[in-house]
Amino acid sequence: MIAAISLMRRRPDISLAQFSSHWLDPHGVMTAELPGVRAYVQHHPIAAPGTNALARELGIEGVPELWFDDYEQRKIAYTSPRIAECNVDSENFVGAVTRLVTAPHVVMPAPPTAKPVRVLLLATGAPDADWSARAEARITALAGVTGYVRHTLIEQAAAPNSRIPELRLAIGGIAEATFADESALVVAGELLAGCGVDAVCTAIYRVEDHRFR
Repeated sequence: MIAAISLMRRRPDISLAQFSSHWLDPHGVMTAELPGVRAYVQHHPIAAPGTNALARELGIEGVPELWFDDYEQRKIAYTSPRIAECNVDSENFVGAVTRLVTAPHVVMPAPPTAKPVRVLLLATGAPDADWSARAEARITALAGVTGYVRHTLIEQAAAPNSRIPELRLAIGGIAEATFADESALVVAGELLAGCGVDAVCTAIYRVEDHRFR
């Protein structure tokens, strides 16, 4: 299984509300129709406890995540007529984007819930497998953590076949953590980012998920 994860900023001439609305529909509906997609979720960063100062500084405003069985299925999706339509529509609301390809591993399956309390963790800088190991060990041991997904970074590049400007932001690692409730997330606080170099390089986004598949 591989995941295609984009980090997006909106076009500067539209509001965040316009960006989010267009991304959900029509763009989300179009993207869900890509062939071979096993799972598709939009992570919408929100103004809520959990987001740290580095995340606000980086200004990521949308994180779509698509899972495929393998690279061949991803290639089929990204050479399809539907992706060509999605690429054209992206120009209506996306101002800059970078694409990550990862190998996702569900370390701790999150229980099904209508509104999960979830954060995304991004390590800025060069790829760092040790960051992933440290983050997993630290976060899965916290009280109130009910789900954890580790992503092994395979590559980072501009979005293929897209005219959207590339977001120049080096990412060294990515992970997802789910909490039992808001209070558990608040208690975790600064422990999420760790200490030392991890605290300096780790951006944490509190997100609201919209799952299409």
